[in-house]
Formats: sequence, structure tokens, C-alpha cells
Amino acid sequence: MGPTGPTMSLEPFHHIVLFRVREGITLERVRRAREALAALVETLPGVRDFTVTENIAKEHDGYKLALISSFEDKRAYDIFARHPESMAVLEEFMSEVAEDHLVVQGSGS
Repeated sequence: MGPTGPTMSLEPFHHIVLFRVREGITLERVRRAREALAALVETLPGVRDFTVTENIAKEHDGYKLALISSFEDKRAYDIFARHPESMAVLEEFMSEVAEDHLVVQGSGS
């Protein structure tokens, strides 16, 4: 217990999304979606690291676009995920570009 109650461990929270890009989507369209996702870092608090990159793994099964992000803690991620700007980017860009996605999440250093 801390001086004012239970001590809470605030570990970094990691959020990774792999996107399967729709057939026929141009590289320029993928680039715009990537830029829109990356711009969220400057807008929202609690983001430690945010990278959008091409997945160059040989065994990608069509998941060619990756979002790799770290947040101060799970609470910061929850705020980010519910934020109207984050939701708008996902609706406007990613729903058009991606036909499917996989999510990996976890805490720790």
C-alpha cells in the first residue's frame, strides 16, 4: 500500500494491429491511411510510440500493413481508442483500405 492507498503499477500498454489490405487498393491510398493514423500521435495524449509500417515478413498471409503502438498505460490506450478522432480515422480510412485485421495487446516493459 502506498501512503494514500493501494499502489498501482502503471506498465506500458502495447497495441499492435495487422491489416490485410483490400485487393486493388493503390499504394497512394495506403500511404494516406498510414499518414492519417500517424497524425493521431500528435493529437492524443498518452501515446509513447506509434509506428505504421509495411509488414515485410515472408509469412504475412496478406497482412501487409502494421500499426505498432505503445501507450503510457491501458487507461491511455482506452482514451485513445474511444476518442472521436481515432474512431474517425478508423472509419474513414481503414475500413476502406483493410478487409480484415488482427489485434495483439499486452502490458509490460
